[in-house]
Amino acid sequence: MLLCTVGGVLLGLGLFKAVPALSDLSMLPNAAQQSGTGATVKKRFSKHSYHAGIMKVAPSVVSIYSSETIYKSPVRSPGGEEQSPVIAPRERRSTSQGSGLIIDNVGHVLTNWHLIETADEINIVLSDGSLHVAKVIGKDVETDLAVVKINATGLPAVEIRPDAGLRVGDIVLAIGNPFGVGQTVTQGIVSATARRVAGTSAWQNFVQIDAAINPGNSGGALINPEGELVGINTAVFLRDNGAEGIGFAIPAELLAYVVPQLVENGHVIRGWLGIGADNLQMFPGINREVDRGAVITGVLEGSPAHVSGLLPFDVVVKAADQPISNATELLLLISGLPPGTQVPLVVLRNGQSVNISAELFERPDFEQ
Repeated sequence: MLLCTVGGVLLGLGLFKAVPALSDLSMLPNAAQQSGTGATVKKRFSKHSYHAGIMKVAPSVVSIYSSETIYKSPVRSPGGEEQSPVIAPRERRSTSQGSGLIIDNVGHVLTNWHLIETADEINIVLSDGSLHVAKVIGKDVETDLAVVKINATGLPAVEIRPDAGLRVGDIVLAIGNPFGVGQTVTQGIVSATARRVAGTSAWQNFVQIDAAINPGNSGGALINPEGELVGINTAVFLRDNGAEGIGFAIPAELLAYVVPQLVENGHVIRGWLGIGADNLQMFPGINREVDRGAVITGVLEGSPAHVSGLLPFDVVVKAADQPISNATELLLLISGLPPGTQVPLVVLRNGQSVNISAELFERPDFEQ
């Protein structure tokens, strides 16, 4: 079973069950129905509906089934020593299920990285029921996003727009395949924006929603009533903690920054200063003298910060002519600039203001 856990947060499901998608319901009679007398009765639909907006996106939402090979553990003797098995260990498969979103008409599908991170086989079921094998072409662990590709063209795609904004109180609709039951829509409101959850990456800038999302919704679309993509569903607090109605989605603004780079480069190119940083509240002695900024907690040897002369316990109060209030602001600002950018920094050192300029490197892939 694949699970996304974020400070007691989870999405993902170990299921493989093919069921009709929401858009497949068009195959059923919906404009007319036979009455008991054999007469045809024309249906009347409510004017107060999100149907039109949902149908713009529903054909683009897919089900993802990823599987990995798990080998049987070696047999151990009573004394604790491993025994050589008479036959080779049997192979078994673990399968997990989630959702994804078609982002262009040549087969690129966006989903969450945690759904496919350990998979050695990825299958995608489109809304028309067709099954396709997919391969990973890009991933970004920091935002838990990945793009896979299937061998298909002419697909119904959803546009990712950076200007798709959300406010607290806005109505949102979540589309996905929870528990493998088939494409499902739930409705709620935006509970908070720019939400950060303990234990997650600083780049994960969540939208908090109260729409019901469940295991299998991960990677599915979050839309507004007009059918515009405003995010993808990523995580939900575990109900074991007593939480209810607390889900998280990655906003469209962040998708618009990350996804094109995943398609083009296979990864996200971020600026890198080579520092550790923390908030002033973690340093009461400094905080008594300084009311805003980010405290440098470490400088990596050979990094741009090291070359430029930054020192531990320097307080960065301005970077690239932008005021800095905390460590997250500094990190996001630096990472949003391209490598090679010359960044002016204003730091407080022993009560004195010091001007420093650093040329950013490309952020290394620390996984490798």
